[in-house]
Amino acid sequence: MTQPECAERTARAVGPERVLALDIGGTKLAAGMVTRAGHVLARRQVETDRSARPPAIMDALEAIAREALDESGVPADAVGISYGGPVDYYSGVTVTCHHLGGWENIPLRDEMERRFHAPALMDNDANAAALAEAMFGAGKGHDYIVYLTVSSGIGGGIIAAGRVYRGATSMAGEIGHMSVLPDGPPCTCGRRGCLEALASGWSIARRAREALAAGETGSRLQHMQAEEPLTAQAVAAAAVAGDALALRIMNETAEFLALGIGAAVNLLNPTLVVIGGGVSKAGAVLFDPLRARLQHYVLDANYEAVTVVHAALGDDGGLLAGAALAWEPR
Repeated sequence: MTQPECAERTARAVGPERVLALDIGGTKLAAGMVTRAGHVLARRQVETDRSARPPAIMDALEAIAREALDESGVPADAVGISYGGPVDYYSGVTVTCHHLGGWENIPLRDEMERRFHAPALMDNDANAAALAEAMFGAGKGHDYIVYLTVSSGIGGGIIAAGRVYRGATSMAGEIGHMSVLPDGPPCTCGRRGCLEALASGWSIARRAREALAAGETGSRLQHMQAEEPLTAQAVAAAAVAGDALALRIMNETAEFLALGIGAAVNLLNPTLVVIGGGVSKAGAVLFDPLRARLQHYVLDANYEAVTVVHAALGDDGGLLAGAALAWEPR
């Protein structure tokens, strides 16, 4: 489908009062009814069955969506889909998913239109989250934003003049697969040294395990690992408590993020960088060294113009992300 054809299709969804928002991720499926003002009228959530194929996952998503629709008591004027992987925005087809199998070339947008009898829009979760933060969250009042979600992976979205910048094939904003360390560790995409392989949640946990396996002692992470597998959340908690190894790992993470974000800031000249995702919940132990190191990688004029903040939308961010697609300026 061409860009003009996509614009004609999506014009039907411009200005809806209520949007059925769908959020498809590697760990959870969520559905909710969202109003134009960003209020979530009803919501449902279930764990994603990672062994299930796309038809079964779509059935599970439809089931919770219909529950949310019934609870809200109002019809949906449009459907907005936040999808955890790369998509072709213009055709409404998924490209793949790094966390679920079988999602190559699935016409997800058309399938949801068929199931719910309403015009649908779909984008990858980072683009949708960037738009939601611009509309409802930390980015309100900013026209030029770089958004990162730092969790099990790292995704990115770019807001330019109030709209998502998607690029020629809907693949713009993939900051997680920016090469930061060419000979670095392998990434989920098959390359090496990507930002995702160096600063995502699984990377933080991996580096902690490697340090302990190499003989690092005196860290509370040793006791944590004896009880259950280490996670990025555990490393962040230990860093907050002053653990030397955990602090070193979080400082390394901040350094890698500063490299990637610095390159994006120099290229795009935003006024705001918004960071969301599970790793961002580490708070000051991540943000303080990140802000300090960023200055070393950004031109002075760009650094003076930009602010780095935490995403503001919280647990409803995925639903607001899906819904925001229906109100994107055209």
